[in-house]
Amino acid sequence: MIDTPDGHGTAAPVEAASGHRDAFLKGLAGGVLIGAAASLLFAPGMQTALRTARRRVTEAAAGAGDAVVDDLRHRGRDVYGKALSVVIRGAEDVRERATQAQGELNQPAARTHARTS
Repeated sequence: MIDTPDGHGTAAPVEAASGHRDAFLKGLAGGVLIGAAASLLFAPGMQTALRTARRRVTEAAAGAGDAVVDDLRHRGRDVYGKALSVVIRGAEDVRERATQAQGELNQPAARTHARTS
């Protein structure tokens, strides 16, 4: 406090200026934020730009999804083709072994039939 000739004390000029400066800066920052928000909400150009940006992002994501689906479809067809080949080879192997077994079964029967006649 500084004593004045009338006996009343006052705050130091530096302290008073500092308090006013802080209040001013807070008000300025608040005004900037409110103004920026209002300009985004009410500016037609900004709304159009935001809508266009959202559409582009959505389309890019959809395009990426289509590429993934196509890739998975291609891989699925490859796996299906390989599995089908394995099943066919297995079926041919089973048929060949069954034919051999049938032939082996027919040989003793033919011998037995030849002995009894």
